[in-house]
Amino acid sequence: MPESQRVPREELYNRVWSTPMSRLAAEFGISDVGLAKICKRLNVPVPHRRYWARIKTGIKIPWLPGLT
Repeated sequence: MPESQRVPREELYNRVWSTPMSRLAAEFGISDVGLAKICKRLNVPVPHRRYWARIKTGIKIPWLPGLT
């Protein structure tokens, strides 16, 4: 079982918006659903489902600046 990791909310926010949830969750050793639940609990907004596909095709999508 992986050891608990503490990540500041601001860092989690930045990482969620710069890395797909599935890849980031694998780095933390948890499922993407588990990571989404943590983000919800900490009130960290996450990208919508098609965000990364649109980024990959070159569509510019506004990035949420800073924490709300």
